[in-house]
Amino acid sequence: MKKEEQPINWIRANVFSIVIFAVILGYAVIRYNIIKGVPWTDVPLFISNKAIALGSVVFIALSFIIGPMIKFWPGIFTKFQPLRKYFGLLGFGFASIHALISLLIFTPQYYPKFFLETGKLNLTGEISMLFGVVGFFIFLGVAISDIPSIEKSMKYGHWLEIQRTGYLAFFFILLHVSVMGFEGWLTPETWPGKLLPISLIAFIIIALALLARLAAMLVPEKK
Repeated sequence: MKKEEQPINWIRANVFSIVIFAVILGYAVIRYNIIKGVPWTDVPLFISNKAIALGSVVFIALSFIIGPMIKFWPGIFTKFQPLRKYFGLLGFGFASIHALISLLIFTPQYYPKFFLETGKLNLTGEISMLFGVVGFFIFLGVAISDIPSIEKSMKYGHWLEIQRTGYLAFFFILLHVSVMGFEGWLTPETWPGKLLPISLIAFIIIALALLARLAAMLVPEKK
């Protein structure tokens, strides 16, 4: 007798997402508050914003990587197809919160390396923010096209083209974190507790997701 495919357990999916974010937040607290000595009063916005930013990257990467995994191992990963939209929208939600918090605290007091002594953004700050804004608004278009009423009103081919621009958006986020953190990546001796910077972790995750997509495009379909 053929075993019926089990539907997605959304409670487990939500619990999984909560655990993932809790781990990320715990990592940020350990690295910055406990080891580096950042004041605990900075947890509500400054530290949590770092975790939220990485959370958005992780969930969007999960959304992107399910497709290649389905192509390479359909028997194992096809059942996770419904999670692609779930993780994608969750990741965009986190990105929106990150953008809002960043607007509130993006000052020389919190991010001195992005500002001149006059209080204006320096070149690094301007380029990093430009890439971040462009990536966010491309993701916004992708998220809007996922609204059920809008998705139904679009031709599938057009909808798919918009969805694929998400990879371009992710590339811009890759540039965003690269410009933001590259200088610090080159000095591992300064990393608190030898723990990787959150920007470097985000870079690695984005790079792996994009490479998985590239591999799926280049490798022929299994017969």
